[in-house]
Amino acid sequence: MAEYLTQKTQSVYDHEFYIKLQEVPLSEWMAKPSPLHCKDDYLEKINSLIITCKENSIEGLNRFKKRDLIFGTTQSFDEAYLRYCERRLRIYRGEYAYHKRVMEDFVFVEDEEIQKHDFLIVSLPFCSTGSIPEGGWINFEKTLDRCLALGVPVEVDCAYFGTCYGLEFNFNHPAIKAVSFSLSKGMGLGDIRSGIRYSNYEDSMPIRQQNLYNHLPLLNAKVGIFMMETFNFDYLPMTYKAIQQEVCAKLNIEATPCVHLALGNSKDHEDFIIDGSYYRLGLRDILKLKKKGKL
Repeated sequence: MAEYLTQKTQSVYDHEFYIKLQEVPLSEWMAKPSPLHCKDDYLEKINSLIITCKENSIEGLNRFKKRDLIFGTTQSFDEAYLRYCERRLRIYRGEYAYHKRVMEDFVFVEDEEIQKHDFLIVSLPFCSTGSIPEGGWINFEKTLDRCLALGVPVEVDCAYFGTCYGLEFNFNHPAIKAVSFSLSKGMGLGDIRSGIRYSNYEDSMPIRQQNLYNHLPLLNAKVGIFMMETFNFDYLPMTYKAIQQEVCAKLNIEATPCVHLALGNSKDHEDFIIDGSYYRLGLRDILKLKKKGKL
């Protein structure tokens, strides 16, 4: 079974997602007037599914006055790079590799204290632990407190929401300026990307302007609405949590709160180390084979 562990920690693309996508009634939609004017419906639907999630608890999103349709959470990063172009990016070790590929001017949080000219992007669930960065909530909250004291803006990436269970998300800390979610991981729509950004931004930056003038990935959003009518952010954890825990017990690895992700050790998983910190194991292939009864 261990041979099916992967270095890529991709979310599970459940077969039910594939079946449902084949039913997308595109011709029916296009036969109606203004078939893709769906931004408000999309934002209402995704927000409802986030705040009513049963596998996790959510607090603090209501303090954000703006809800914008985005082209997946990555669009929120791209705007943050532009918005804070005169600042230095801070990320934790093990963070989403896109940041390192795009931004040369970054420093790991673990390597130097947050400085007043920085900005911080962090994934929650954290993409190398399935929960938060190493050090626990207390250390993370201390980092947020330092950011607030120095005027350092923090943006939160919740791309793994929809794959996780047993977590408490609290976005009330005033250092947090924006929080983004998407359907890419939780509903198998990584190739038909859409999501929501919560913020208090009212400006001329791309996301707000695109939303004001409806220059948006509206077909993607329409497909997202269609999928959200059948699936929710509890579907993957409810479907795979027991399988994940069984697999991890058999392989003697640590299950994380994200069903597609586990943690290994230096003895058995040397090739899986990320940023010198985490032995991160992808469970996607094992979970799918196990669900099909092929393992």
